[in-house]
Order: sequence, then structure tokens, then C-alpha cells
Amino acid sequence: MKMDMNFKHKGSKILLTEGKNDCHVILSLCAYHGIPETFGFYDCGSDNKILKRMSALIAGSEPMETIGVVLDADNPNLNSKWESIRNRLTREGYLVSKEPDKNGTILSMKGKPTIGVWLMPDNNIDGMLEDFCRELVSHDAIDFAESCVQNSQQNGFATFISNHKSKAVIHTYLAWQNEPGMPLGQAITARALNPEKKIAMLFIDFLKSLF
Repeated sequence: MKMDMNFKHKGSKILLTEGKNDCHVILSLCAYHGIPETFGFYDCGSDNKILKRMSALIAGSEPMETIGVVLDADNPNLNSKWESIRNRLTREGYLVSKEPDKNGTILSMKGKPTIGVWLMPDNNIDGMLEDFCRELVSHDAIDFAESCVQNSQQNGFATFISNHKSKAVIHTYLAWQNEPGMPLGQAITARALNPEKKIAMLFIDFLKSLF
């Protein structure tokens, strides 16, 4: 799947993300699993901008067929994030359950675009893209990377905020690879992150069902 790297696609089927890293990770997973090039990507820049753009696309004059949304569930937490999405979609006329579907939520309403929502990492727990990517690493390797990060904290070498610990852990692991410091999407292409792990397959199944 080849896309404009500006990630500002226009069309009737679109996936809205918080940033370019999300786009690159999803593109790499789609390329590995042979997902057809039937939808485009739009990097919205933040979670609030995703919700605003989703509402604008639903109400816009240009007909939309499918709108996918990928959001981190760590700001402030999954329950609050889902409530924000639920309230907004309810105002748009959708019937939305009180909890997200564990396999990714897909909503269909007559006369409206189909909506798909995936809350990173897995629709079940608070987290972000990096938590999703952690699950693409063997437990032994990621546990060792986490112990290194914890050791750096205990010795006063770490300055990252607590909410970014997952970022520190996954990038510590990537620093050990043949090409140290690869971006997340490239790490999937290079198989430093395993695109056949369970969480990746669940996400791919969600995209297949949505698009």
C-alpha cells in the first residue's frame, strides 16, 4: 500500500490518526498482510483534532463511505476517551454502546458513514501506540528493555515523564537492533517488531472488517 507521506488523503474511505508514527506503523502492517489499497490516511495531529475532523466529515457535503479512527487511550484514560467518542457520535445520530468493542468498534447507520474506532493499544487498557508496538516484541526482550529503563530511572539518568515510559522502553529495545533507532514503522518492515503477533492480527482483522 503506497500513500502520500503527507498523510492528508481525501476520499470516501479514510483512516484518521493522531500522528505520522501511527500512519507509518499501520502502513507497514498493511503492507505485510497484503491489505488492499482501498482507504487513505489523514494525520490529524492530536486526539481532539481527530474528533473534530470526524464530526466534520460526517456532517460534510462530500459523501463519506467509511471513517476509521485510531486513538491513544492514555489521555486521560480509556474510559474517558471512549466517553468523549461516544458522546460525539451519539450527537451525530449513532447508537453507541457504553463500552468499546474489545476487537475494535464498528458502527453502521443507514444514510451515514460507517464508523470504526480502535483505541490503542487493544481497546481494553489505557495506553498508546508504543504499548501496541511493545506487544510485537518477545516478552523476554521487552522485559529486559524495561529493566534497563527502570535502572536508568533509579540511577537518575532518565528525564522522561511517567506517561512516556512505554516510549522509552520500545525505543531502548530498538536501539539494540542491526540499524539502531529505527522508526516504529520501519522496525515492522525490518521484522524487529513482529507483525504476526496476536495484537497485530486483531488490528488487521478490524481494518479488514471496516474497509
